Amino acid sequence: MFIALVAAAPSLALLTYFYLRDRYEREPIGHVVAAYLLGMFALAAAQGMTVMAGDWVSTDWLHTGGEPARLFEAFVLAGVVEELAKWVVLVAAVYAWREFDEPMDGLLYGVAIALGFATLENFLYLSSRGLAIAWQRALFAVPAHALFGGCMGFYVGRAKFAPAEGVRHRRFWLALTLSLAVPVGFHGAYDFALLHGLSWKVWIAVTLLSLTFWGFVLRRVKRAQKASPYRPKTMMPTDFHALRRGK
Repeated sequence: MFIALVAAAPSLALLTYFYLRDRYEREPIGHVVAAYLLGMFALAAAQGMTVMAGDWVSTDWLHTGGEPARLFEAFVLAGVVEELAKWVVLVAAVYAWREFDEPMDGLLYGVAIALGFATLENFLYLSSRGLAIAWQRALFAVPAHALFGGCMGFYVGRAKFAPAEGVRHRRFWLALTLSLAVPVGFHGAYDFALLHGLSWKVWIAVTLLSLTFWGFVLRRVKRAQKASPYRPKTMMPTDFHALRRGK
């Protein structure tokens, strides 16, 4: 039970953070929890797909194949397989929810799915390797999953609210493509760095990648907030002089 609490704590903290960024029309808690649980299901599906994809190459090659093997493991076995499992859940199940009615909802549900995935993955890691690695995963692995899910959800939200007809309909397909390609690219780059060991150079690379991901996603949060149909269109101008006078 203690391991389960430690495994879930960083995910729940991050989910709360992103939930509060949904300022104008907050999603029902039940739907956010449902997306979170679907993320756990996505991990089970990803594990099955990893076994299938792993059969494409030999285990010896993965351990001795050098950079090509690391690229395959990072971008295919981790990036494509894991993000595809989350993407299918988001597009096949959550996309059609009536409550998914603004771009920010896509980002939030993408984060919720990714954090459900990360919680179960974290529990499995801590159960097998001990609590000594909990802080590393809380600082890097779990937030990384949230950011991958945020990228995915942002572009799925753009796809859902793209024009449905005419030449501009290409925006739908572009956004849907980016909703998978961007998180796969980020995830693959992150895992590729970690596959080079845990030296100080790798930690610097992972830290810089994490900061880049945070900047990328937080800019998308602001864009999604501005695109909300529930956002007030007009706001009273602030009288700074009156504020200084205490009025």
